[in-house]
Amino acid sequence: MTPKPGIRTMLRRLGDREAWRNAGIEEFATAQHWLRLQGGGLALRLAVGVLALMMVPLAVGILFSSGRPTTPGAMIAFLVATSCGGLLGIWWLRRSRPSAHDAIWFVAIADICVLVGCLSMYGVTRVSSTSHLGMLAMLTAFLLGWRMLLVHCLFSLFVLITTTVVAVTVDGLSLGEVYPVLAPALAVIFALPMMVQFVVEAGRKGIGTVVTERYRDDLTGLYNRIGFQATLRILSSRRRVGGVVAVIDLDGFKGYNDTHGHLAGDQRLTEVSRKIREALPNTLIARMGGDEFLVAALRPTRAESYLLIRDLSRLVSEDQPGPTIGASAGAIVTDRIVGDDLTRLVIEADRALYEAKADRSLRIVIRDHTSGTGATGAEDLAGGSREPGGEPPGPGT
Repeated sequence: MTPKPGIRTMLRRLGDREAWRNAGIEEFATAQHWLRLQGGGLALRLAVGVLALMMVPLAVGILFSSGRPTTPGAMIAFLVATSCGGLLGIWWLRRSRPSAHDAIWFVAIADICVLVGCLSMYGVTRVSSTSHLGMLAMLTAFLLGWRMLLVHCLFSLFVLITTTVVAVTVDGLSLGEVYPVLAPALAVIFALPMMVQFVVEAGRKGIGTVVTERYRDDLTGLYNRIGFQATLRILSSRRRVGGVVAVIDLDGFKGYNDTHGHLAGDQRLTEVSRKIREALPNTLIARMGGDEFLVAALRPTRAESYLLIRDLSRLVSEDQPGPTIGASAGAIVTDRIVGDDLTRLVIEADRALYEAKADRSLRIVIRDHTSGTGATGAEDLAGGSREPGGEPPGPGT
């Protein structure tokens, strides 16, 4: 009997070795990106760290209950597991930029701590305490995706079975005595997370679509203004450096559009976007509407900023070797780029652009706002721009 298409798809995804090797990495990056765009990166770090630290007061409560460890060895194991959980929370809180591997290690170590802690307890408390794995399951579902959740849930099921067997064989309880806590624990650590995961996966796809529509330009796939500002805010908060902000405007695009039609115009915009991405790597690029593009690049030194200016100058010139786009540009070199400064820098780059367009011998006008240079005035623009075939000013000019 041939499996149905849905079953075949599921089996193929379960057997995808490459996907298992990279399990959780893409999902974590996506979740982090969404949260940072909304300013929630710190909130996530606090929530995860506090989740681990919560194990300490919960463990203190166990010590005053009938389920506390009854032997010295069990007490030592319990205290070690609790201490490791607290240290795990502190370690996570100290990670300013946690990675997917950090999150995977967090869940794995937390799982082991819960296992050791539950086995060191006594009676039905061994079984009921496994419900703490349910909190980790929700975290795994959101941050690491269904593959890592499946591994976690299978481990949780192993923990539940192990603690139940120990409670029956070592503590002398009957299965009937254990069942009132066994059934809810099974629902919390296995059944509920697996059902929630279906909702999370659907929401992941939906949020991804919404984010793409909100932050990306439909035609070119570049950022739009909102996405550009949000992403630059995130990057500039990590690296307090300067760089370049530039505005690019295609020359003669309206006439090209009128002559060849809007479809050809769209194709040209798509091709120009591709050339900009290839010519200016490691930069943020946005289409601002029509034939205008915005570029921002964080660079640690003024010399590296001028290397980008060189590449931009070659890109907009029609007399240089390599791919060109036939455009004019205005660029600001600055030693400080933060989200709050973006509007001002774009306005100044836009003014430089229109000066370049006013003088057809120029393709790019550059204004240097790095320390010790000051903004160039109109009378200095000849030294801050170049004619086709020339070179832009270097860091020492």
